[in-house]
Amino acid sequence: MGMEKDRREDRRKFLKGAGLASAAALLGAVPFVHAEPENKESAIAEHWAAKQKEYEALEEKARKEYKPFDSPPKYVYRGTDFTDNTPTFYAPLQEECKYLPEFQSIFTAGTAGQYFKHTLKFGMKDIIRFHGHSCEALYYTAAICRLIFDRMFPNGVVDRTILRGRGGESPCITDSLTYITGGRIHFGNIVVDLSLGHAVVLQRIDNQETWMGAWKDGIQSWNAMTVFGEPNKPNPSPYKRWSAWKHEPDTPSEQVGDCKIKWKYSQPELLQRLRDLKDNLKYVSKDGRQTVDPNKVREEFEWLQYRHLREVFSHPLEECFQIKKVPDYKWEYPHCEPLWVARFDQRSKWAPFEARPAKASR
Repeated sequence: MGMEKDRREDRRKFLKGAGLASAAALLGAVPFVHAEPENKESAIAEHWAAKQKEYEALEEKARKEYKPFDSPPKYVYRGTDFTDNTPTFYAPLQEECKYLPEFQSIFTAGTAGQYFKHTLKFGMKDIIRFHGHSCEALYYTAAICRLIFDRMFPNGVVDRTILRGRGGESPCITDSLTYITGGRIHFGNIVVDLSLGHAVVLQRIDNQETWMGAWKDGIQSWNAMTVFGEPNKPNPSPYKRWSAWKHEPDTPSEQVGDCKIKWKYSQPELLQRLRDLKDNLKYVSKDGRQTVDPNKVREEFEWLQYRHLREVFSHPLEECFQIKKVPDYKWEYPHCEPLWVARFDQRSKWAPFEARPAKASR
């Protein structure tokens, strides 16, 4: 009760300082009266700056008292678990693609338990089952994490108890990050940051080592300009900058020349067809019409996505994705105001099935 009272009092002070309500209105004693102060934005900024310092102090205290962010144990047994690589309808790429990302991770015996000394192995099929469907962003995020972990954990064993991540608005990126890192939104170690677009940020909490990653130019299945002639904002060219994230460092000069894939896409017209279908399904024309009937292209769209992923993951991950270090990054704790964006990944779930399968032309 005491903690809840403190939270209410803290919220009361914030709203009062921002001029959004009086303390009496918050408690229900008088009707709510909205006031629009001149310094609202600065008051909100001051509130979250104070909260940032408060959370940093709490984390530092936890480091000393409970050691929850200590480095992983030195001696761990690997190879004691296996992944399910049997292909199935929701994971048809298993056993087909040589370079699908896999992970060896240590974990704990319960919420207050000690480390297990044996690794848990997981891969794409596990992530897909967790998320609920297969899609490109799940694979891309896992591939980026794999490359970062090769630097963060050179012995090959990932410790999910000391990880936190940031990604864009895609629920697929968020779920992939959640499964791979063990992070949770309500603990502030999975953060949705719209400025990242399709890029991903990971940090080791014990030593603050921070990396970010993105696809290389040639992997993305989004048009830089949509079919309606508008910029596709979450998709900057991944050279000097890979996102709109304010903390992103410029790509090191010696790395800029390696920001494009070196291999040739076998049928680039099919990749372009995938990009155009995505635009037509995601956006509408200026007069409000959807330019493609989802029911008529559903099977073609799925076929094109899997074909694209097969081609990408027939190459080593470092030929398709890229990472760079983010020096001296101090973790930004999420603001607790609601974040809501419309989701569109379920729009066609009640589309009628065709009388017979569509015949693929290639």
